[in-house]
Amino acid sequence: MTTIENLKSDCRPGKLGKVYIVIPVHNRINKTLKCLRSIYYQDYKGIHVIVVNDGSSDSTKNDINGEYPQVTILEGDGSLFWTGAIKLGVEYALKICNKEDWILLINNDVQVKSDAIDKLVSFSNSLNRKIIANAVSVDSKDKDTIVKSGTIVKSWFLNRTQHIYHGISLKNLLSYDAVKVNLLTGRCLLHPVEVFDKIGNYNSDLFPHYGGDDEFTARAKLLGYKLYVLPSAIVYLDQDEVSHAKKNIFNALFGIKSSVNIVNKWRFARSVVPFFAFPTYYLIAVLKSIFIFFKK
Repeated sequence: MTTIENLKSDCRPGKLGKVYIVIPVHNRINKTLKCLRSIYYQDYKGIHVIVVNDGSSDSTKNDINGEYPQVTILEGDGSLFWTGAIKLGVEYALKICNKEDWILLINNDVQVKSDAIDKLVSFSNSLNRKIIANAVSVDSKDKDTIVKSGTIVKSWFLNRTQHIYHGISLKNLLSYDAVKVNLLTGRCLLHPVEVFDKIGNYNSDLFPHYGGDDEFTARAKLLGYKLYVLPSAIVYLDQDEVSHAKKNIFNALFGIKSSVNIVNKWRFARSVVPFFAFPTYYLIAVLKSIFIFFKK
């Protein structure tokens, strides 16, 4: 029988610590299995995978148990969404981890290159664990085009941002050195476990689905952690096909699963943006959301 105490006493990977991998899932079992296969091909062997199965109606639980019985599966009822699932997985990992360990968030629509976890842990450890580090996401179709992985805020007042290397060819990068940013995307995101003691968990109350990664990493930065994108650590993203369904502006601007939700943007602005920049930042954010809606 596996218990918390059994898990605490299992073999350690050495001085760099064990990596607890939290994967939030809702259906999409084929993507989940591809993701898990890539994880278990990692050079870094000190891993423990935690899948948070948020009310899947497909064969997620049975297929994972059949192919990867070593995976811990936590069950949700479908109301957790991304941030709630992350929060639950982190809470579980914190109960069984040691102080030298790590928590890595991975989405189930990526495949992790075999050396990615090793590079993230080694880089983070070299900076005395005072950082949160993200892999670079690359389009799985061509394994070359870089997708949004981290953001530099050029101006809070004017809501001017730069998504690091977005749309750039991976093979044409002049440098694979880590890049310091202001916000990180939670697609393959490594945390030292102690960061959660210092700043708390992901905020699923304010950001149930989108925005939870931006707010958490911005909060960490405000409290002294550095945020980096590491281009030498790579995950391949299966990007969803563009939907041609009839547009619904209400769902776009207020839906939980909408990336342009203006309520999320209000909450983010109130939580993170300097007070003097709040009015213009939020106004521009709303205009951007409307523009993106009509552009699609």
